[in-house]
Amino acid sequence: MIIMKQMFKRTSITACAFAALAFAACTLSCSKNDSTPGASSDQHFTIAAWGNGDDQYVASVPAIMEGSLTFKGKGIEVQGSRYLHHKQYVYLMNLPEKKFIQFEMHKDGSIQQKAYILTDGVVPNYFQSLNVVDDTTLLVLGANEGNNGVVGWARISTTRFVVKDKGTMSVPATPGVEYYLGKGFVDNGKFIIGGYFYDNNAKSYVADGVQALVYDYPAMTNMKVIKTNVTSGGIGYDYLHTLDKDEEGNHYFVVSAGKYWTGTGGKSGVVRIKKGAAEFDQDYFFDITTPVGKQACLMGMNYVSNGIAFGTVQYEADMTSLRDRYKNIAQVIKMDLRNKTVTVMNTPLSPVGMVRFPLVFNNKYYTGIAPIDGDAFIYEFDPAGDANAFKKGLALDGGGYVQVQLIAPHPVN
Repeated sequence: MIIMKQMFKRTSITACAFAALAFAACTLSCSKNDSTPGASSDQHFTIAAWGNGDDQYVASVPAIMEGSLTFKGKGIEVQGSRYLHHKQYVYLMNLPEKKFIQFEMHKDGSIQQKAYILTDGVVPNYFQSLNVVDDTTLLVLGANEGNNGVVGWARISTTRFVVKDKGTMSVPATPGVEYYLGKGFVDNGKFIIGGYFYDNNAKSYVADGVQALVYDYPAMTNMKVIKTNVTSGGIGYDYLHTLDKDEEGNHYFVVSAGKYWTGTGGKSGVVRIKKGAAEFDQDYFFDITTPVGKQACLMGMNYVSNGIAFGTVQYEADMTSLRDRYKNIAQVIKMDLRNKTVTVMNTPLSPVGMVRFPLVFNNKYYTGIAPIDGDAFIYEFDPAGDANAFKKGLALDGGGYVQVQLIAPHPVN
């Protein structure tokens, strides 16, 4: 089945970049291992990717730094729009069927669908915002377009995979301007969520500083808007990895201020909310656009350790419209969050800014770099090195096109 990737005009507008998953018995060609589910290996990984013909797949591999993986004609396809990895599970939001699906990764390298939840009757539309509250609880949120200031939320048990409770909550509402849900986190009895504003009449983003919403948790009441004026843009974009925390429990939001991405063309960067706080740290803004140049818009980030994170930027000077984000206009960067320095990694330009869920594993960062009309690989990045501290790993073949969306480690024996 061929799933056409649709270009979006804004976040929920991804309401239609469908994914198809195929898993378990994918034929792998690896230089050292013949990987079929059941093969003995200390560590397997699951990779979700867009393949040839706009199909999307999930496949298990015994290593991500050697061998090759082909996605041609493999597995079971399930349409999806958002991905999440937590513990031994990979989660997928199937948008057309309105199913939230839980896949379990096994020690032998296999992956299988464990359960799903129909979103109808849970939240008004679909699970747009996926958030890990603790080891056994997810908090998901969703809304119809034109939500008029009300969105739905639900808490889900990951062990039994059932809805524990649900309700609605308020979000800012202005005539013609809609609030779109982003990533959020729970800390000190508060749920803090990012997002962005879009003017449906003017068909443009609305950015007044940087704003987040704070609620009492678990009641999801008493909405409060918090703000910093360090720049203007949306934060915590919903399907990219735009929220993370350090060893001390401080949370960092990606601010995307680009004119093609939740802002109006200003400075993109990182804002911080300290552990236990429910306000922005007014003394902290990490400007990414200025040192990188080329009107670099920060798209996502993953914290590694010791103040170092990796992220991606798309160069809006090389874009003429939103659809260009799937061209070779993005690059990996290393960010020192403490000293506020940026290193542009000397990797090929590609659509890497659109990778949904990269991996931090054993103090290294992994993502898929797949230039259009070029060779695709999983890349490993070392936070201790310079702009050349990366290696090519697993080669990826999608029959002429492949874009990685998620990398996740299986449990080990």
